[in-house]
Parts: sequence; C-alpha cells; structure tokens
Amino acid sequence: MMTVSLLALVAAAAAATAPAHSLEIEHRGANYAVDYVTHVETRSKAIGISPSTRPSSRRCLVTAEIAVERRIQPASGGQAIASRLPGTRSFTQNHPGDCRRDGKEAAKLVASKSKAIGAHVRERASADHQDTLAAIDAARNFAVN
Repeated sequence: MMTVSLLALVAAAAAATAPAHSLEIEHRGANYAVDYVTHVETRSKAIGISPSTRPSSRRCLVTAEIAVERRIQPASGGQAIASRLPGTRSFTQNHPGDCRRDGKEAAKLVASKSKAIGAHVRERASADHQDTLAAIDAARNFAVN
C-alpha cells in the first residue's frame, strides 16, 4: 500500500517554494534571475509479511524522488520561463515495522539527505548553463516573431 502523508506534503511544499539555488546571468545585454527550485515527492510502501505465529519480516520502504525546476525571470519584469530539468535523484530508506501515516519517516529521510539534495540541485544548475541560454534565446525569438 502506498501512502503520501500530510507532513511529507507540507515539507515538499515548503521545499518547492524556496529556491534551492539562485544566480544572476547577463545574456545579450539583458539581466536575468535564474532560480532552481527543488520538488520532492515521497512515498511509503510496506513490504514483507507479519504472521501471528512467527517473527515479522514487515518493513517500511520510504522513497524520496527529487526533481529540479528552473525558473528564469527577466530583471525588467515580465513572465517567468519555468521548466523541469531532466535527471531526478531518488533516496530510499527502510525500517522495521509498518509504515506510519504521520509522515515522520519521509520527513526524516528528506532532512537526513538535505546536503545530498542541495548538491544535486547545484550539480543540475551547473550542467544547465547552456540550456538556460538556449531557453532565453528561444523565448526571445518567439516574442519577436
């Protein structure tokens, strides 16, 4: 059974609202603010059996899927260009027993992997520079035509 807890959703929403990495770039005489926002989706799944006559082999498998969204905002104002970058990263943790519905396991997993999540966002941002410039050029060409 897969469950998504309210606490995990709140943690994911908080992580998705604040940019994990921001930078300013200049391209063709215009300045842009580029924010990289983390999107976290968590899920829990109980595996194994728990017979009444033997010791339980029941475990809870908690997975956090991390995706990065790029938001390009012209310094002069206007509509932001947002797109989700390819390349997600998964973190998995398991513990004995059933999955609790309070979402503490998912929140603990995300908190324990915060440094690795930040490194993933910075890695995606550094690899995205040329694609960011291409997205700016494409939007500019579309607006001119």
